[in-house]
Amino acid sequence: MNKSDQSLHHYYIKTSQGRISIWDSKPEVTMSVPTVLFLHGHCINKKFFGEQIKSTLLTNYRLIALDLPGYGESEPPKDPEKVYSFPGFANVVIEVVELMKLNNIVIVGWSLGGHVALEITSLLPDLKGLLITGTPPIEVSAGGLSRGFKIANPKILECFGKGDLSYEEAELMATISGYDYSEEKKFIVDAVLQTDEGAKTIYPRSILKGIGQNELKIVKEWPHPIAVIAGEQDKGINNEYIIHDVKFKNLWNDQVYVISNAGHAVFMERSEKFNEILQSFLREIFQI
Repeated sequence: MNKSDQSLHHYYIKTSQGRISIWDSKPEVTMSVPTVLFLHGHCINKKFFGEQIKSTLLTNYRLIALDLPGYGESEPPKDPEKVYSFPGFANVVIEVVELMKLNNIVIVGWSLGGHVALEITSLLPDLKGLLITGTPPIEVSAGGLSRGFKIANPKILECFGKGDLSYEEAELMATISGYDYSEEKKFIVDAVLQTDEGAKTIYPRSILKGIGQNELKIVKEWPHPIAVIAGEQDKGINNEYIIHDVKFKNLWNDQVYVISNAGHAVFMERSEKFNEILQSFLREIFQI
């Protein structure tokens, strides 16, 4: 990992739904400094963005990663039925942004985090751009799920939406994010097991209930740039759907960046390549 000279600060923000855990590379700077906000995937947490937060390529920016409610080191929400959905998560993130007085932001969203970022576009008028990865924009429904996602192993699909996972089931879930049964990647299983039981059950159910905006409409109409990065070997995402079926109004550089030798967690598996693309995207938006 290429580490910058800047130290990483950890603290909590108290929201109406509980404490949210924050990583912040530059907590001392003014709110107008170009800021990148990282949102993680389901059954994962902010620590997965370590290769971005400490990258020497991104030292011009304030880098913030948070744990969504019920994930990582953040508290479970006071109202799980309200929070565990794309709009519910988005409202908590907006509350964090307002409490931190951030106003010059690009969001990087992975998987669930990308869907939350798309939901945020209508809530944060000053948002400069999005980078999504492992996130197929969908109509929020069972049909949308089937078009945007692919699960080769039906046993994994059985675990999505199930609470009280056994260790073996948590291992299956973790394989989507690159777990290969090695000791080195056991942290992915740990993240799955650490996730609040409500998040594991209520959030997947919210998609089937259609809770959330039509993401296909969002990307077709949102005027700001959206960068898209995909892992060529992603086991869970239908990349062909993103490339050929999703219509973007402002797809950055008019292409979906497909990175070889990478799966769902492309930002970890090919971090240098991912960070180079992210740096180019941020330079264009922030002009630094």
